[in-house]
Amino acid sequence: MEMSVIKSELLWCDFIVLRMLRRRHAAVEAGEREIPNLIDLSAELGVTPEAAIALHSVFQLTEGCLGRPLEAECCCSQTIGPDERAILALMASACGKPPACATRSLPHGLPGALAWAVETARRLLNAPLPYAGPASDRSCPCPTPVHQSS
Repeated sequence: MEMSVIKSELLWCDFIVLRMLRRRHAAVEAGEREIPNLIDLSAELGVTPEAAIALHSVFQLTEGCLGRPLEAECCCSQTIGPDERAILALMASACGKPPACATRSLPHGLPGALAWAVETARRLLNAPLPYAGPASDRSCPCPTPVHQSS
């Protein structure tokens, strides 16, 4: 019987984003403070507290754009839920030209604050450029275009 190495399509920065989203979701569910939980996790993962705070901003602004809370799997889940995939796609979509950048995956662009938050989080996580995100889902995570108010 031949054994092969299992290769993940996710990068280390993707795992950090997933763990942060899951920790934030668990903190909200438990009625705990989100940012201290994320900062504690950032120390465990070897990233800066600033990266944790930037990701918290990405999550909050995404919820504001969607008009609902983000859902996340439990910390031990080996599957990636729909909102988690959307956040990974969002993180991969940043084009380095905020505030209202547009890419092939997000043709309508991102609202200014969200674009800046994503770009900042990517920079603090040392996300590679260009980065296409997980190969299994390259579609736009937003069901309808998000419009900025003037």
